[in-house]
Amino acid sequence: MLKRLFFCCLSLTAIMAFSSCSSSRVLIPQATNMVKAVSFDELNLTGKDYEILDRVEASSRIIVELTKDSYTVKDPDGTFEFEFKKDKKTGAFTLEDFDGVVRAGYLLSRDRSENDVMAYPDQIAHRIAIYRIVNLVKEQGGDGIIEPVISTAVEGTESRFGHTTITYLTTVSGKVVRLKTSK
Repeated sequence: MLKRLFFCCLSLTAIMAFSSCSSSRVLIPQATNMVKAVSFDELNLTGKDYEILDRVEASSRIIVELTKDSYTVKDPDGTFEFEFKKDKKTGAFTLEDFDGVVRAGYLLSRDRSENDVMAYPDQIAHRIAIYRIVNLVKEQGGDGIIEPVISTAVEGTESRFGHTTITYLTTVSGKVVRLKTSK
């Protein structure tokens, strides 16, 4: 019970700490991929009009390291690392240093805010997983993905001496659909 309370408190603290960074506008280097996400209701097609190619799944993992005055978001594979520092006057977190590029994907049927990739660090894991599934859809020659399922979990936390590390894992799955065209 005490462990569960600790993780709840840790999560709330992280959310409060990161909420201040959403008001600060920063330029994050990112490459984007987009694919249309559709439901069966939206298709309004008969079985002769499309084919479901395969079920695909992609995932991403990021590590967030928090201290009192800063946090770092990085990819365990080393493709990017962003460091945010707290402004002592305003208390807002701003991008201090970065290395690499975030490869972020979006499902076009969802609203896309220009700043949402940095609204919360777990959103980075979310967007990377979508980027990866969009690439899988393209590789299979698909026109879109139906019934996408996206889940983000805290894979692990570690806290010691004013330093907290949180690992997020996001998995995206769905079915690749290809529209049949007349020749």
